[in-house]
Amino acid sequence: MRVDWVHPSWRDLVIEALAADPEMRRRFLRRCGVDGAAVALSFGGGAGGERERPLLRCDADWDALGDGLYALCHDCEEAEAIQLLGVLDDAGAFDEVLALDALVLDRLKWGGKAVSVDALAAWLALAAKLESRPQPPAVAMMWLALEPHELPETPVELEAFADWVRLASILFEHEPQMLEGLGFPHRYERLLVRFAEVLPGEEPPVERDLRLEALRRLAAMDRELSSRATATASSLAPMLSDYTFFPAEPPMAEGFPVERVLRDLG
Repeated sequence: MRVDWVHPSWRDLVIEALAADPEMRRRFLRRCGVDGAAVALSFGGGAGGERERPLLRCDADWDALGDGLYALCHDCEEAEAIQLLGVLDDAGAFDEVLALDALVLDRLKWGGKAVSVDALAAWLALAAKLESRPQPPAVAMMWLALEPHELPETPVELEAFADWVRLASILFEHEPQMLEGLGFPHRYERLLVRFAEVLPGEEPPVERDLRLEALRRLAAMDRELSSRATATASSLAPMLSDYTFFPAEPPMAEGFPVERVLRDLG
């Protein structure tokens, strides 16, 4: 999570003022939101890009950040929690960060609960760094909620199907034994083959992108389906004009959230 893309007159003013005052620094860390945590755990700042974790200078600072994240997770909305998990995942895998990872995963209390596919992806990516993982979200419940029984025919059904395939791809990467226990792909072979061979006519760009992304993921997970899914995707892709074949990474936000960071000092 680099911070050198922000104009230094703002970035350095905020960071250097906090870093120079231990009392203010720890007050900030105990009150910070996700943006503040990102600043504290950032690297690549300073004139030469050499500054790392500027607000975490001693054990007391790490303890203060832990207190802040513990409080933050109590009323954290899922979208904010996903962002926080991403910040921690980018922060490395040394002991202090791993301790924060374990604290946040436990404090979110997602164990045994159904969450969104985005939330599960962020949770599993972070949990993979820990030797001892807390109880995971309710994957089986999520699977049953998304599990298709017929080919998707409406935009809503296609979105659910694409979410189901994405859930499968997340488990394929992080929990392959669980995915096998759910019967994927063999239990769904006929349905997946039919989906991989469908060449719809006119389809809105959003639905077409969902279909292409699902085909790409199926091709990566199932060797037997790979050639069919790839061929279908290749046939559909030329029909896209102003849209890329696979969605690009979201662009980096412009500017530094100074106002949100400064509110953490209040």
